[in-house]
Amino acid sequence: MKTELLPFTQDMIPEASVLLAKCQQRNRRVFPFLPPRFERPNAAAKALESLLDEKTTSGYATLRDGKLVAYLIGDYTVEPWGRCGWIRLPGTALADGESVATLQDLYVLLGDDWVHNGVFIHHTYLSATDPEIVNAWFALDFGKERIDAILDLSKVEIQEIQIPSGIEIRRAVPGDNERLADMSDIIFRELAKAPYWHPTPPEVWGDLREGWAELADDSALNIWLAMKNQNTLGMIGFWAQEERDADMLATPKMAYLSVAATREEARGRGIATALTWTGLAHCKQNGDEYCITNWISPNLAASRFWPRFGFKEVVYRLTKQINPMIAWTRE
Repeated sequence: MKTELLPFTQDMIPEASVLLAKCQQRNRRVFPFLPPRFERPNAAAKALESLLDEKTTSGYATLRDGKLVAYLIGDYTVEPWGRCGWIRLPGTALADGESVATLQDLYVLLGDDWVHNGVFIHHTYLSATDPEIVNAWFALDFGKERIDAILDLSKVEIQEIQIPSGIEIRRAVPGDNERLADMSDIIFRELAKAPYWHPTPPEVWGDLREGWAELADDSALNIWLAMKNQNTLGMIGFWAQEERDADMLATPKMAYLSVAATREEARGRGIATALTWTGLAHCKQNGDEYCITNWISPNLAASRFWPRFGFKEVVYRLTKQINPMIAWTRE
């Protein structure tokens, strides 16, 4: 049997889309709420075409006797904390019966290309339905960094909201811009703490503040504030999750729980819980059928908080940091 590892090209999309569609079929047997459209090769092909549209995209495929049995596609970006390689969810597929070692061999090629380009932070998104593939990446020195989770609102009984004494929970409105702006540093300062130690350079703090302030002016957003004596102690924000060609999680009538923050001195009083149930109740009343969110796994408070509401883990982002000394210690 002849095995070839070749650069991924446009003419491989038809075969690759069949592989990706079969992967989605397997995923939906575990999580039937995932979008069924990606079970069709034409939708899977659009997802692959969307990945290949990025200027920095490259990939590799495994062919056995001329038949495509696996592929790995990724792109890289320059972030404030470093050059990052990304293997998006549609960027990985493996044929039934193939060893996960096949994907490891493809990463050897793609990862080495990234390192040659000074890309030392590598990310891959993997379905939670296949622990064997997840473990194959753990064996490559990747670790779990982010969890994407979905809540089926039809199966959730909204809890009676217990608002802490002296706290008012209300919808954000235009004019709350500065209140939201003042909350913009809570998340990145939390992520900078142990055991994540993730840097957010001061150069981007102003942009973050401006972006949070603008949330108050968008009436389509579902933003809630927890107030005490005109002081903002917490917030939570939802908005409609848009369906995109390469988004294999988004479904119609899905809300995205994008941001949530509570001031450190106000934690432990049930404020975040009251905000969450208030927001989820509004989503359900608004006709949303699902809610999607994500959290950083080493953010222990978040990792222990969100599953309490019934969110099911569906995708993991695994991350590997390469020592940049490799750039000058090998020939």
